[in-house]
Amino acid sequence: MKLQIPTNINDITVGDYLKFIEVNKEDADEEFLVHKTISIFCDIPMKDVLNIDSQEAIDISLEIFAVLRQEPKFVDRFELEGVKYGFIPNLEDLSLGEYIDLETYLKEPKDLNKAASVMYRPVTKEYGNLYDIENYKASVESQRLMLKAPIGIISQGTVFFYSIVKELLRDFQLYSQTEMSKEVQEITQQEGNSLKNTVGTIQSIFLAKVISEISNK
Repeated sequence: MKLQIPTNINDITVGDYLKFIEVNKEDADEEFLVHKTISIFCDIPMKDVLNIDSQEAIDISLEIFAVLRQEPKFVDRFELEGVKYGFIPNLEDLSLGEYIDLETYLKEPKDLNKAASVMYRPVTKEYGNLYDIENYKASVESQRLMLKAPIGIISQGTVFFYSIVKELLRDFQLYSQTEMSKEVQEITQQEGNSLKNTVGTIQSIFLAKVISEISNK
């Protein structure tokens, strides 16, 4: 039996990766894990995997594990089912809703496809290296579609997201230490400040908290 063994991490979908992490537990039986790994990534039934020679099965699983350890480069755009998807062009422009959804979905590996649906959205316009993407709207359909996305691209998108968040957090902390305390004092001291300004300050503080929680995770 000729198997289609993945040779590049982007040959592996997010969906298959999520199936793998479900069985890749510390207490998993080693032989079962070897067989299940082949079944998932070579897309064949377990009954067919059991017919493979024991040593050959181990060798195949080692090849797959090596692919999973590959470190692909960050990609800002990719095509999926004829549609081009782009990573959020400017993370500084993320809404609180987007931050909160990302923070929620990235807590659990099983929700990686949901996080991917926030980070990568259909491209609406392109200007050379610049592009626009659709406004964020959570949907089950887009989350399911991202199960078919390449795991290498999505995993590096996650790494890139965290690296930018850390930069934003560092900049925000520096700003907070010097200017923000002054602004908060001015808002509380100045007469006639509108409720809108006060709410804006509260939102800024809340956003910093969200960014901090994401960075810690």
